[in-house]
Amino acid sequence: MGTRDIGLNADGINETHAIVRAFENVDVAEVLSSPLRRAVQSAEIIAGAYDLEIARDPRLADVRVGRWEGMHYRDLANDPDYQRYLADPLSERTPGGEHISEIRDRAVASVQQALGDNPGGENVVVVTHAGIIRTLIVHYMGATLANYHRVRVAPGSISILRFASDRELPRVLAINLPPGGGLRSLLH
Repeated sequence: MGTRDIGLNADGINETHAIVRAFENVDVAEVLSSPLRRAVQSAEIIAGAYDLEIARDPRLADVRVGRWEGMHYRDLANDPDYQRYLADPLSERTPGGEHISEIRDRAVASVQQALGDNPGGENVVVVTHAGIIRTLIVHYMGATLANYHRVRVAPGSISILRFASDRELPRVLAINLPPGGGLRSLLH
């Protein structure tokens, strides 16, 4: 969707309520969100269950894709610029948009700030977009950004990263976890 500021549809609202149920027995210290309406609406639902305010961070906004904004994937897949971008995202940038390293840098800075704000290892919920999540996962796995498009993140899914200390690399505990079973055991 890119940076188009649209709200959640009924499916998105239902998925977010399922996430709240999945977090039922999990302590959450902070809810951080992209400033785009669909993310803020999800974050408000989650934060409301904990009586928390949400923190909006523009560094978590969806990827700025330039002229690809609003294009349907079937049209985008045939675009020669898109094919070049997929083949070498480290050398290409989205036409009129961002380079993958810019996306990584802003998203990582947001996560690092959240970690600094919660030094006791508290659980922080970050509500953002698939492109941002994919970039963060690839970065924290230590993989090359050229492979970020190989990670799929489903709408309404939960991905979990554990940051144990400044001296350890974070661990990716889950990608695309459907709201429901196993969440509490992963967080403790």
